[in-house]
Amino acid sequence: MGLVRKQAPQEPEEALPEGPSTEVLLSRLDDPDPDRRRESALGLVGAVEAVPAMLARVGVEEDPRVLESILTTLAAHDTEDVAGGLAVHLASDEAGLRTAVAAALATMPRSVPAVLPSLLAAPDHDVRVMTAMILADLQHPEAHTWLVRMICQDPHPNVVTGAIDALLPSATADDVQLLLDARERFPDDPFLRFTVNAALPRLTGTA
Repeated sequence: MGLVRKQAPQEPEEALPEGPSTEVLLSRLDDPDPDRRRESALGLVGAVEAVPAMLARVGVEEDPRVLESILTTLAAHDTEDVAGGLAVHLASDEAGLRTAVAAALATMPRSVPAVLPSLLAAPDHDVRVMTAMILADLQHPEAHTWLVRMICQDPHPNVVTGAIDALLPSATADDVQLLLDARERFPDDPFLRFTVNAALPRLTGTA
């Protein structure tokens, strides 16, 4: 009769320590240590109740890495409330904040269309320039159409130039007349004229 090998008794698995609660993470959003603020922002992914506090933090956060983490967590919600709360910062005097917010909004294709009408009609033309930057990267089937509308209708040459820049990666020969018309609307703007003239050879097949 063969020997029966006794199995060694299994040691009980150690329970993994639970992470900080949402309340604790929220309290750390204004911790003096930027690493703790960043960890808190990343730890709040999916916590809907944390959205108001994180939106409030966007305008006061001074550390770029922390701000990026906050915006990443917020953008994952992709809701109209978040898009609207972020869009107000496109008018900020802080260039880094404007750019970071625009990059976050460009990853929110479900909710950005709801705030586009107000952005396209913003009295500050710099906000409209930032809107063109958002549309350049927004994965939405109407992004091209919105950029065409900006090129045709916006009264400021900087906005039109920004929209042309955003359109060019996806532009085709069908867009040539659009660019020619824009150049004709602003004949005295050297940057717009240069942008159009540089793009035409590729689009017309004469490069």
